[in-house]
Amino acid sequence: MYVGLVLAVCTLLLCSLPLAAQQVRANWSMNAPFAQYKTYEWVSSEATNHPFYRQYVGVYVNYALTKKKGMQQVSASQNPDLYVTYHFSTRDVMDMETYGYGFGSGWGGWGGWGWGGWGGWGGPSYYQTQMRPRVMGYLTLDIIDAHTRKIVWRGEAIQDNVTKSGNAEEKQVAHSVYKMLDRYPPKMKH
Repeated sequence: MYVGLVLAVCTLLLCSLPLAAQQVRANWSMNAPFAQYKTYEWVSSEATNHPFYRQYVGVYVNYALTKKKGMQQVSASQNPDLYVTYHFSTRDVMDMETYGYGFGSGWGGWGGWGWGGWGGWGGPSYYQTQMRPRVMGYLTLDIIDAHTRKIVWRGEAIQDNVTKSGNAEEKQVAHSVYKMLDRYPPKMKH
């Protein structure tokens, strides 16, 4: 009898949690000489619809590549091994959240045995659906071989709910960049 009530409460609690999940993945060229790449240069991208994020992405990518990966940022005149660029976009999505209470038909309800109607634990149910908007963010980091001009590594982070606070957005970008670049250079299986 209490199982249904406990299940309904748990479902309601889970549905009311904010969506903040993040997916991170990376893909790379199996033939790229990653051990030979030591320098990089930033190149701009026309696919970035939020230049606001440039201040965050650049800082955290530079830190990860220079301090954690031992690479050096250089200018075009210094013949970089790699070009680095990023793309950031958002998409508005609408989530539907349905919650309610009620037990439906049971031993006293429709189709069961007993007195029928409102008897027992059968009876009416009440459900309500609310629409909740959220903004999904897509950050893609491309690392391109400067000599072949082909992408040799791509990291992608998808944030289910981009926050509205500048400080939290910066933390989300930092988290995304570091999680992506943890996968650079790729660990090759022999």
